[in-house]
Amino acid sequence: MQPGLSTAPHRAGGVPIARLAALAAAAAVHQGCVAEACSDRDERRLARLVELVIAEPGPTADAAEQALVAAGPTAILYLETGLYDAEAAGRRRLVAVLTRIGDPAARPILAHLARRDPDPDVRGEAAAGARSLPGPEDGPPP
Repeated sequence: MQPGLSTAPHRAGGVPIARLAALAAAAAVHQGCVAEACSDRDERRLARLVELVIAEPGPTADAAEQALVAAGPTAILYLETGLYDAEAAGRRRLVAVLTRIGDPAARPILAHLARRDPDPDVRGEAAAGARSLPGPEDGPPP
């Protein structure tokens, strides 16, 4: 093998297949995958991104948060599911993502957290997030 040549599989144009797959996945999320059309791969990707957000904070968690915001309303179900097992710090990060998505569908989730979460910081951030989203009142957050 010549020096400087990669052993990674390539497609035409010398672009690694893994890089092409990553670009295709990013394009699919950017185009706004409709829930009925999402593949299991997309579902697993969104679930994994939620896991990364609630894990140890850092650049990986920040990138996962950005990807979930870019996924938009499609990610809301996965974010809600992630709330069940997350510690308080992870729930606060998920509340921030739900708020940044800015979709009215997140309002009832945030309003519920504002009333029922055991952590006062989560309750406060969820209340602020619920107030910032458009939609019918879902009862006044505390």
